[in-house]
Amino acid sequence: MSLRRFFINPTDITGETAQLTGPEAHHLRSVLRLSPGDPVTFFDGTGARYQARIEQILKDRVTATIVEHTQDLPPKVRLHLGQALLKGQKMDLILQKATELGVDAIWPFYSEHGIHKTPRDTQMERWQRIVLEACKQCDRAKPLEVHDPREITDLMTQPPPSDARLIFWEHETRQTLNEALADRATDCRSVLFLLGPEGGFSKTEVACAPQEGFIPVSLGPRIPRPETATLAATAILQYALGNLNPIPPKNQEKIPCAP
Repeated sequence: MSLRRFFINPTDITGETAQLTGPEAHHLRSVLRLSPGDPVTFFDGTGARYQARIEQILKDRVTATIVEHTQDLPPKVRLHLGQALLKGQKMDLILQKATELGVDAIWPFYSEHGIHKTPRDTQMERWQRIVLEACKQCDRAKPLEVHDPREITDLMTQPPPSDARLIFWEHETRQTLNEALADRATDCRSVLFLLGPEGGFSKTEVACAPQEGFIPVSLGPRIPRPETATLAATAILQYALGNLNPIPPKNQEKIPCAP
């Protein structure tokens, strides 16, 4: 069985001693009912992971001794997902699966045919919790970055740094993903790709995209649900860009423990 995983604040690690507090400590103590001597894994949100042994379990904290410290190396190509805001719990699903599939950042946006309701602070906090839980489930040491929603025009004109920009459009009939990446795959280090809402991208949005360097690409002859399209596009991109290739030895850098 894999080790139980917990997120810890970097400031709560001093040398070989870790102090787990708050909800994570409560979960370890009262839900999982772990005991002194049990092995655990800590993530600090920066890509660092710590293999540790529980030493003491108190009411307000858990003390553990770090036995190994490693640092996850960055992926070959960073993926930035531009996602139109979706209804209901579809965004929850996308955040969870995008984390598991290795997306580096998600940039939600308002679009002409999508919803325009601004997420409450509690919703943004919920999204962060979903990402952290997905990280623990899939053994990811650095969480997906969740950015505040913005207008699609702002995202197009002021995008994050990217070597390739794609917009997946259900009515694209000429350009395939392989063709779009043909001249970029070898030296590409980051990709920004846009997926639309339930109503699809508007003609104006699609017409503006190439002016800002976005290449319209097709996902095939069918029109899947938006959440299905996002997961399919993400998985295909990760494969095409080599991010799913096995890397021996494990894609981690060992850090010596402090004396």
